[in-house]
Amino acid sequence: LMDCLNERQTDRNFDTKQLSLQDLSDLVWAANGIDRPESGKRTVPTATNWQEMVLYVATADGIYRYNAEKHELELVKKGDFRKECGPQPFMSVAPVCFIYTADHNKEGRITNPEHQKEYSYHHVGYMAQSVYLVCAAKDMATVLIGSVNKEELAKVIGLPAKHIVIYTQPVGYKKK
Repeated sequence: LMDCLNERQTDRNFDTKQLSLQDLSDLVWAANGIDRPESGKRTVPTATNWQEMVLYVATADGIYRYNAEKHELELVKKGDFRKECGPQPFMSVAPVCFIYTADHNKEGRITNPEHQKEYSYHHVGYMAQSVYLVCAAKDMATVLIGSVNKEELAKVIGLPAKHIVIYTQPVGYKKK
């Protein structure tokens, strides 16, 4: 862990090579997987165990929703929508872009909409940092993106009301 923390960095130089299934599996599990199946607890904490975060993955083939219970990616929409994940030119180069969303329709003890949004931003930070650490361990590139047209991306995905896009995070092998 100490080595990964030491090696953690932002890197925007992505190779176009597709991620191996094992690397993609490790990344989605680190971001929002279930690490304690008996209780359904996740790899990242959420306030009051709210678990409102939903991870989507954009590839050249489509947008997928991560089903943590089955540890599977489920196709939501066919097509290459990586460019919708941020205005930077490298968004379409990185083979994968994580889309961090929050489902504020989920019941929880956090009922104030402003507090819900604030907590969701914290939760994405935990998720993104986990991805950064996996990238450090595997010598991969990633960067967290806040300059996203969140409303437009939510429409592209087809998110219901009160289900919001927070950030995106392209991931890929480092361009050598």
